Amino acid sequence: MPESYFALIFLHTLPNETTPASKTKIFVLDTNVLLHDPQCLHKFEENTLAIPVEVLEELDGKKSAPGELGFSARKIHRDLRALFDEGLESPPELNGKGSSALSRDLPNGGRLVVVINDYMVSGDSDNEGLNRLKATLVDIEKMDSRILASVFFLKEVCPNSRVILVTKDANMALKGIALGLEVEDYMNDKVTSAKLGGGCKTIEVSDEDYERFLEEHGVDLLPEQTSHLFINEYIFLSNGEFSQPARYRGDGQIDSLILGSDVGVKIPKGIRIHPLNSEQRMLMDALLDEDIKLITCSGKAGTGKTLVSIAMALFQTIGEDNLYERVFITRPLVHIGKDTGALPGTLDEKMAPYIAPFFDNLEVLFSNRKVVKQMDAHEDDRVSRITSTRKRKKAMAKLAKQPSQRDEDEEESKPRKPFQFLFDYGMIEVEAMTFIRGRSLSNTIFIIDEAQNLTPHEAKTVVSRMAEGSKVILLGDPYQVDSMFLDAWSNGLVHTAQRFKGTDITAHLELTKGVRSELADLAADLL
Repeated sequence: MPESYFALIFLHTLPNETTPASKTKIFVLDTNVLLHDPQCLHKFEENTLAIPVEVLEELDGKKSAPGELGFSARKIHRDLRALFDEGLESPPELNGKGSSALSRDLPNGGRLVVVINDYMVSGDSDNEGLNRLKATLVDIEKMDSRILASVFFLKEVCPNSRVILVTKDANMALKGIALGLEVEDYMNDKVTSAKLGGGCKTIEVSDEDYERFLEEHGVDLLPEQTSHLFINEYIFLSNGEFSQPARYRGDGQIDSLILGSDVGVKIPKGIRIHPLNSEQRMLMDALLDEDIKLITCSGKAGTGKTLVSIAMALFQTIGEDNLYERVFITRPLVHIGKDTGALPGTLDEKMAPYIAPFFDNLEVLFSNRKVVKQMDAHEDDRVSRITSTRKRKKAMAKLAKQPSQRDEDEEESKPRKPFQFLFDYGMIEVEAMTFIRGRSLSNTIFIIDEAQNLTPHEAKTVVSRMAEGSKVILLGDPYQVDSMFLDAWSNGLVHTAQRFKGTDITAHLELTKGVRSELADLAADLL
């Protein structure tokens, strides 16, 4: 969807209205903005923020919600209470009107006003804006309508200020625009400078530099050739019709990719996975680099993001180096289409529909497994040594539970997948994002799929769970956002990639070439 569409929906100023820079600004915050970013009160510089009392009512209805939604509502309530604990002030911004409203200076120099619309309280029939609102909207008692009425109230009592409604709700924005209001999206966490889907940059070099790069697996370029690159940015080094994938290391240094990303790697007890294109080689290079602790990878469906990530994670967990103790996999629980309601069973059974894509990838990685050959004996012994401690712990736990012989027989009679041992011995863990808060994950590769459905605040919560020796991988397609108040420029995936850009322990990649099938590639491009 083109960027101009979002600009039309979320940023609107009346064409004939003059908006001089000298006018003060009053930003009216919708409920979804506060829930989207609980820290937003401190991100409007020295401007006035207005929160209609109806917003507090909506927040009250969200405070007991599970997960991040309830946390955000409770945090906003606590922050507001702390601001007003010192006493109440009559807001001078309202020019003596709206005397029941609250006002308080903010630590960043701005001002916060909690607005009660006196016109709605008194039922003033002479107010032009309120009458226009009543004539336009069917139900004036709906919360959205009352919030819009508060915007009209502020425009009436603050004629020398620009009153701007800030909302992430497209329908609310359209109503405001239709009523002649100035409307903006919450822009603090939007990625406005990054070009999504642009792929890798190409650096043209001389014959001498290209030959040196091939021979020495690296080359130093002049500052003017690399000034537009970020540390750990993946590029193509080109010389005429020849081209090679490479990584920028900083200070003009261009390095070739590590060997494993070229010839592929063998998954213990699984298949050998080869990169199908240069973009997958770049992703494998970042995944195999111990010094990179955070990877964000965006790309359309079918580019191999999840498969390659899981494969490299398992290789480093049960391979010869045994760098990590486990692979932790999760994804945001966002429904597509109609919600099926509460699912029965244990947590693992409830999570099963959401993690089915991971099982699909594991089926590929451990497919066509033959009887163990002589050459595989050493590999099986190594995996057994890695899992020996886990086997003992599992046996002790099993004895403690003392299951019946019938339960044991039923468990043994069930068909087992070739990758089931990874779950039996805790090498792979799958958990809902709802329970991630408060955990500290060390020596773990943490894969978050469909990360475009994370809010920036949720992404921060996930990344901050990583302890020493861990790596976190965020995967997703910014153009397939299923969350109501996120888009391609404001989701947690692109927000994290933008904020960490240029740091020496992170890398960002964009995959553009589909490899799943010709049909899937056409669907991703055309539908």
